[in-house]
Amino acid sequence: MLRDTISQPSFVYIDSTSGDIYFTDPIRNKNLGAAIIQQNAGRNSNNVTTQFLRGEADTPWNLNGFVLPWNTTLISMSMSSNANNQTWAAEVRKNGTATVIDSLTIINQYSNFDNSKNTDFNAGDRIQVYCNGYFVKYPHVTLFFRRRF
Repeated sequence: MLRDTISQPSFVYIDSTSGDIYFTDPIRNKNLGAAIIQQNAGRNSNNVTTQFLRGEADTPWNLNGFVLPWNTTLISMSMSSNANNQTWAAEVRKNGTATVIDSLTIINQYSNFDNSKNTDFNAGDRIQVYCNGYFVKYPHVTLFFRRRF
């Protein structure tokens, strides 16, 4: 058994079916996988106004979204645009609802991030990212997930 820096017992488990290694994340107080699941969303436009961002193949995420293949936890989120004088929020939604599950905001800066997120999602959830702002220049959002044990 390993011990973390504050001498609490840690959990380490290797899942032979998926090959992932799970560990105790002391920040989120749960067992998470070591592998990172990263998903990007954005728009190639200089006037994005209150709309869903797009992923691969340039399809708006309100039409499809990113489907999670495992139970996961959103652990980090980053966002950026091409201007440092705008205020806008990247809103994480799921399964076609307007409910904001998690979000991050830029206020008069090029970029922002939060690596202390702790939002759980279930396998099969369809993740969507919504740009809540006006005339946002080339918004880009990256979500980082870990599998949940």
